[in-house]
Amino acid sequence: MKMDDRQQQRTLQIIQSFREVNQVFHKLLTKVAGELDLTPIQYIVLKMLADRPSIMQSELAACLYVSASTTSGVIDRMVAANLVSRERSSTDRRSVFIKLLAEGRRKLQLIQERQLKHFAPLQDMVQDQLDDLLRTQAQIVQILHKELEEHTHYE
Repeated sequence: MKMDDRQQQRTLQIIQSFREVNQVFHKLLTKVAGELDLTPIQYIVLKMLADRPSIMQSELAACLYVSASTTSGVIDRMVAANLVSRERSSTDRRSVFIKLLAEGRRKLQLIQERQLKHFAPLQDMVQDQLDDLLRTQAQIVQILHKELEEHTHYE
């Protein structure tokens, strides 16, 4: 699809807007996680494990869009901090499952409470605007996922 100048400018504005929102979210997440001696990726791992109590380390790497070695390093530090455990599969010794421990649950709860406090001012926006925002973002994610699937040669 060929875009005219106005469409190109609008697309660049959308990209810039998402970049700015992402930067602010990341800064807040880094601040909140750092207060509990965690990194943003460690928080994301805790969140994923809360949603999926037992996940293979290889699956976790794929979900995080990082390499197996990066995931291994993150998990090493989380095991040392008693946040998660590694358990070998009883059926396949090559498979390693990651499980959330009580300390990991506790830190996840604290981070989420602090996040909610920082993001509470968003509720001051008109509810219809928030609903529209969420709907629009879901559409954008769907469109961009489709674009990724159609153009896998970019990976």
